[in-house]
Amino acid sequence: MTRSSRTLFSLLALGALALGCSPAAAPTVSPAGASSQPTSAAASQPASASGIVLERTGPIGCDSIGIDYKSANIRIDAASDPDVWAETDTGKKLAVKWSEGFTATDGDAPVIKGPKGEEVARDGTVIVVPPGAYPRQVGYFVCLAPDTLYVLETDPQ
Repeated sequence: MTRSSRTLFSLLALGALALGCSPAAAPTVSPAGASSQPTSAAASQPASASGIVLERTGPIGCDSIGIDYKSANIRIDAASDPDVWAETDTGKKLAVKWSEGFTATDGDAPVIKGPKGEEVARDGTVIVVPPGAYPRQVGYFVCLAPDTLYVLETDPQ
C-alpha cells in the first residue's frame, strides 16, 4: 500500500470515529429512572389536523427522582417551538410529552383532550406537585423529571 493510500484510509477511519462520537450521534437518554422508550413513539407527531404538535412518549417507568419545582404551568402556542411546554414555579421551561391517546384542538383556546375526549389541559392549566406523590391531571398519571413532564394514558408499570 502506498503512503497516500495509508494516509487516505487513516483520514477516513479518523473521520468515521469522530462522526460516531459526535453529540448528534449520541443515543437518546431516557429520564432518570425511566425504562427504555421505543424510538418510534418518542418522535413528535401531529396531534390532530389543528396544527398543534404534541411531543410523544412511549411506555415508561417512573421512579422517584429529584425535582426542584412544586408546580408547572402548561403553555400551548402553535406558533412556538415546541407547541406545548410547561413553565415551573422556579422559572424553568420543561418539555411536555404525551402518550398516544391524547390529541389537541386549535382555535381561540387550544385544548389538549384525553383519549375519551375530555379536556385535560389548556393554555394556563397548572399542575400542582403533591408532597411525596406524583400528580394526576384529570385522572391521568403525570411522571415528573427535572426537564420533562410525561402525561400518560395508563399508569406506569
